[in-house]
Amino acid sequence: MGMKRAVLFVTDMICSACETRIARAVKAIDGVIAVRVTLKGGRVDIEYDDEKTTSEAIKAAIENAGYTVGKNKNAPTMIAIGIGFILVSLYIIANASGLFNAIPAIDSSLGYGMLFIVGILTSVHCVAMCGGIALSQSVAQLDGCQMRGDTSRVLLADEKYKNLIPGLLYNSGRVVSYTIVGGAVGALGSVFSFSPVAKGIIAAAAGFFMIFFGLKMLGILSALPRIPRVIPAPIQNVANRFSSALRNRGPFAVGLLNGLMPCGPLQTMQLYALGTGSILAGALSMFIFSIGTVPLMLVFSLAAAFIPKKFVPVMVKASAVLVIFLGLITFSRAASLAGIALSGFPPFGSGLVQLSNGLPEAQTVRQSENGTNGGFIKANLQGGVQTVLTDFGSSGYYLPFAVQAGIPVKWTIRVTADGLNGCNNPITIPSYGIRKTLEPGDNLIEFTPEKEGVIVYTCWMGMVSSRITVVKDLAQANSLPGSKGLTPSDLLANGLQQGSGGISGLSGCCTAQPPVNQP
Repeated sequence: MGMKRAVLFVTDMICSACETRIARAVKAIDGVIAVRVTLKGGRVDIEYDDEKTTSEAIKAAIENAGYTVGKNKNAPTMIAIGIGFILVSLYIIANASGLFNAIPAIDSSLGYGMLFIVGILTSVHCVAMCGGIALSQSVAQLDGCQMRGDTSRVLLADEKYKNLIPGLLYNSGRVVSYTIVGGAVGALGSVFSFSPVAKGIIAAAAGFFMIFFGLKMLGILSALPRIPRVIPAPIQNVANRFSSALRNRGPFAVGLLNGLMPCGPLQTMQLYALGTGSILAGALSMFIFSIGTVPLMLVFSLAAAFIPKKFVPVMVKASAVLVIFLGLITFSRAASLAGIALSGFPPFGSGLVQLSNGLPEAQTVRQSENGTNGGFIKANLQGGVQTVLTDFGSSGYYLPFAVQAGIPVKWTIRVTADGLNGCNNPITIPSYGIRKTLEPGDNLIEFTPEKEGVIVYTCWMGMVSSRITVVKDLAQANSLPGSKGLTPSDLLANGLQQGSGGISGLSGCCTAQPPVNQP
């Protein structure tokens, strides 16, 4: 026996599950003595008997598992990052144009368009993780022809419609599995009463893992911390025990098993479903997310054989830029849910508030009722009570305003039916535990600010937010530093740049409605 050692580099390993899949594929080769797969650097060390196998056979096995073997671990990172920033720019433009808002609600009371977009954006990772499986399920099994592990066949043009069926079955299984898991973790969340801070912590955890995951995809981090599994380990073990038996029962069964795969974005979405605190909302959120992942997976299952493998690493790293961007957005949402005002938090511009003194840096004020020049609404003090009127109009945006500490506030929100949607309704003030469901017309909220600073108010999801600046004396609000005399129209036009500091963040809100049982 002639024992040899070989080192191969896999350019598109992303997480620990990739290590397991590659090791399993290589160990299945007769003649392989030992294999060690290292996520850091994408390195695969193999010891094998050269009388039974070759390094080329090992390389082919890794590629058949859906990965790319290169000369080294480096992919054309700068090109991929450039493409990623282009995609981020397209995302921002689409958000500003209202494209995300145009996504129809799945249900009249529950619709998560943003989750559909997240599913589309993260589907590149689904291809990286499960593309080989998806392709194997779509290879023709016509006229009783059984697959023999060859996933490299190119589908014939006259078979394309018939071969679409296995792909549809496979993705249907994924959707069903994701939905069931979402309902299960949502039910777990319904046992607990989540405070705004707790919701913020859950969102922050999701943002944290998204950012780490994106950095790992870019190769900036040597290893990604293992994400705690939301699915209990006993259930995961039972599923794994029956995986071999189910694997041969068709594409639908294989798709069902994919719902239990230890995948970073999937487990992040499970955390989201946990935070809904509702079986229905959890199942629906995971259902819509999974639907978003279907188009690319389905196209890949039919067309992957025609995509040059050298482009796969570029696709993965470009998508990493989007993942990091979405992670930052999630952090902003987490802060809003917890009632924390962020200043200068990327990617939302320089921010509008100095937390040290709570004063807006880029806006002047106008009197609440009389339309005086300026863009920052100022409370009207009369008879020991402050009154504020904010008019959402048809835009539905939240507007910032200033009040004085220690004096009761009566805040009237005037909104039209066209201005209400699942993003901006209901409205919450986490610091005071206030939650108000808005109706067309005038809506009254009363509270008393006790001290100077910034009070964040936000939608129920934390995706649309603005702030209430509390000052020592309302006269102080007439001479704010750096004022530019912005009008309300300017505020609306600049809402995306102001982000959570002004009107709304780059959150891509949708026609969603809140789970009815959330506090």
